[in-house]
Amino acid sequence: MTNQLFKLFTSVFFVLSLINCSGGDGDEELKGYLQEESVVPDYDNDPIYSKANAKNLPTFWDIFVESAALYGKDLSNITDVEFVSEADLAGGTAARALGSCHDYVKIQVDETVFRNLTLGEQLFLMYHEFGHDVFNASHDGGGLMAPNVRSVEYTLFQREVEDFFTGVDYIEWTDEECEIIRELLKTETQ
Repeated sequence: MTNQLFKLFTSVFFVLSLINCSGGDGDEELKGYLQEESVVPDYDNDPIYSKANAKNLPTFWDIFVESAALYGKDLSNITDVEFVSEADLAGGTAARALGSCHDYVKIQVDETVFRNLTLGEQLFLMYHEFGHDVFNASHDGGGLMAPNVRSVEYTLFQREVEDFFTGVDYIEWTDEECEIIRELLKTETQ
């Protein structure tokens, strides 16, 4: 009797194994489900932002120009763009604009501090500094030009970039403010 139960158990196990390995309709549905992986957009897989390289600072200028073009801003005529490496900007500052109210872009960067920022923070900071140098944008507009560099969630950053390039979210420095800025920059860089 024990021998017959063993044979019956073995036969049932074998049949169940065949059924499970037969590749029924459920397997196709499962394969389709597993293959349909959605990619959540973020800085690392964005077709523009993913080109940023903290060890190659001009890549940030290139993506700023590319972003501006999406909103009808042609910055291709700006060719005087410089990044100056500075070992210790005051107070842990990662970068600052030196071309504000001038006809050039000059960004001073503490590369050690800058490389320790997240990609979102690096992008925010560079767009902010380019905003000063390219558009003479003040901190008064908020958004990208808010004085506190922060990490911004990807979709919020996208919205702030759009608001910036469409003119919703920045205020240009006045001629008087530019004169003060030029004087300050002159004394700081001497």
